[in-house]
Amino acid sequence: MTALLSIFIALFALICIGLVFFVLLQVPKQAGLSASLASGGDLFGGRGVEGGLIRITSILGGFFMLLALLISILSH
Repeated sequence: MTALLSIFIALFALICIGLVFFVLLQVPKQAGLSASLASGGDLFGGRGVEGGLIRITSILGGFFMLLALLISILSH
């Protein structure tokens, strides 16, 4: 059980580093919410590289939450 927990913690640390990296790579939206809505629907999805970064960030965020829950369950 401790070996599995150690693997999950190591994987969790790698996902945290990847999540920080991909969040910092994203281009900030300085125009605000009203400009995003007026631009034709880019609020819910990006194009090109930005779309890929958003998708990777979302997947890593999901894995982050899943591993946090698993580590919490296994540590008790």
